[in-house]
Amino acid sequence: MERNQGLCFFMAAVLAVALLPAPTMAGRLELRNEIEGVAVRKAKLSVRCWSNEDDLGWDVIKPMESRVWKFTTMNMWPFQKTEFRCQFRSGFGTTSQEVVTVFSVRSGFRKECGFLGDECTWVAKRDGFYLRRAVRDKDDLKTFVDILKSKWVWKW
Repeated sequence: MERNQGLCFFMAAVLAVALLPAPTMAGRLELRNEIEGVAVRKAKLSVRCWSNEDDLGWDVIKPMESRVWKFTTMNMWPFQKTEFRCQFRSGFGTTSQEVVTVFSVRSGFRKECGFLGDECTWVAKRDGFYLRRAVRDKDDLKTFVDILKSKWVWKW
């Protein structure tokens, strides 16, 4: 009898662990500067990003360059906390929100990034700040759609 209880407990534990979501090992955040058609000084993008654990500090992204961060995310409740926020400045102003959440493990946010989920790409252009969403085209191939999230605004 004890042997059957032990076996049942072991099988239940294995099943419970198999059903728990595993942490995602492929979190990726990319910030791209695609501002063009103006003087380089005006087209530079200043960014300051941070997560719950790390402050990545200020950086300048020149036109047609990007910055990429890869990280581990924990998608298992109650540990869903990986989130990156950034501030942006360009020669055209700032984003309408002082602080922009550019990555979060919350499922609604990850779906906004597209079917890739754990990869979010943000693009600065002359007219504003975009989320580059990964989608599948009619042939089921990966393509991207840029969604305007904020026009540049002057706050001075």
